[in-house]
Amino acid sequence: MTIPIATTKIANLLNELSQVNGVNSKSLMTIGEVSKNLDMTPRTIRFYEQSGIVTPHRSGRFRLFSYKDICSLRLSKQLRSLGMEVKDIASLIQTAAAGGRDIDYNDLLLETLSERLESLGSELSAAEQRFASCQQALNELASNASENKVAQK
Repeated sequence: MTIPIATTKIANLLNELSQVNGVNSKSLMTIGEVSKNLDMTPRTIRFYEQSGIVTPHRSGRFRLFSYKDICSLRLSKQLRSLGMEVKDIASLIQTAAAGGRDIDYNDLLLETLSERLESLGSELSAAEQRFASCQQALNELASNASENKVAQK
């Protein structure tokens, strides 16, 4: 299954994230609201919090997510759909959040996605080797089974 991804959208999210400053208390959302709006489970959102991708504010026992957190979660969702590791996403988001407007996000994204593509290529090669080994073992077993049936007759 192929997942269509617009890299321009990802670069725009990175750029938007770098320009968000402060917290507007009127736009804070609870984890339930964020979950519904982003179609993401609360458990996933808490995992991203533990990974340093978002840092919601606390009000009593409630997590309150800012617009910056929402941008980070949207970006995380897009990058995870490309198979990127959460630690790499956290690093990219922290760079974007700290970098301001001086970073060329297309270059940063190009580097990150190039590394991911190289990693996927290695994984694909290893999977193809395992596939060939399994296929060979299956062929040998089928051949042995046929020989045993002939010998028993």
